[in-house]
Amino acid sequence: MKAWHVQDAENIELKESTLERKPGEVKLKIARFAMSAGDVAFFSGDHKGDVTVPAHSAVGFVSEADEEFGMPLGTKVAISPFITKDDDTISCMGVDQDGFAQDFVCVPQDNVYQVPKDIPDEQLVFADYIAMADKAFGSIDYEKGDYVAIVGAGTLGLILAQLALYYQTIPILIDFDMDRLQMATRWGIYYTINPTYDNVEKKVVELTGGRMCDFAFYAASNIPFNTAMRLVKNEGEVIMSGYTNKSANQVNLSIILKKQLKVIGVSNGDGSFSTAINMLANHVVKTEGLVGRHYKFEEFDEMFKYIHEYPLQYNKVIIDIQKL
Repeated sequence: MKAWHVQDAENIELKESTLERKPGEVKLKIARFAMSAGDVAFFSGDHKGDVTVPAHSAVGFVSEADEEFGMPLGTKVAISPFITKDDDTISCMGVDQDGFAQDFVCVPQDNVYQVPKDIPDEQLVFADYIAMADKAFGSIDYEKGDYVAIVGAGTLGLILAQLALYYQTIPILIDFDMDRLQMATRWGIYYTINPTYDNVEKKVVELTGGRMCDFAFYAASNIPFNTAMRLVKNEGEVIMSGYTNKSANQVNLSIILKKQLKVIGVSNGDGSFSTAINMLANHVVKTEGLVGRHYKFEEFDEMFKYIHEYPLQYNKVIIDIQKL
């Protein structure tokens, strides 16, 4: 097999090695995988440990499996990156262990999902984000009509906003990027706030009639976490969602104590991956416009260096191993 290994933005190497499938695993031929500016930043020197192969979103085909697996060779599949360890902790490929930036990979059988033929690969690569967003909503006891602040309009924030509508809550999406906010508006997100032009807290007071938000999801990197805490009512809940490659964020503990807030962390979509695929099949979540460009597998190093230099150029790129 061939895999792209990244030490930092200047040390990227395509290495060949052998790959042996263990009993209970499925060997998959990767067709394409996705990368974001956040993934590039994480592997540009901020990450620690032995993880050198990026990418936590991929689509592939069954190459080798146990006889009882049940899917024929060549079956197109979506791959959950969330792997349950022996101690019941969840490890994420491309974050906590090597990811999908390789031509073949072995994963547990439970991480392989056959997909409807009518879901394009450009949508399937967002299944892990949808799963995480759905798990984040599953962590709160929301009611119809609750106001939900979503701080950050990156991939996860845009998906959270759409699920907020699906679950009949009222999303208020906050971000500095007008293009992303306009995209959200086209998708039916009625309330958006750009901190460049508005006092966020004052605007939320106006939109909610003074009651503030019942919940807040924090999915940002360029807005302080304290902003999310200020937007919820007393005894409200703030959910910090995203992969654990998020950079450190200063937290004002006095806000938590004064407002008696509950803070919840959601860093994976374990248990919600099949739900994510169903949401894509039923057009619950839109992803049009999130993929900025396709690269070839052999252009991975070129892609990585470009996004490292221009992180705001694309929301997401797809690296194709198999021809479209």
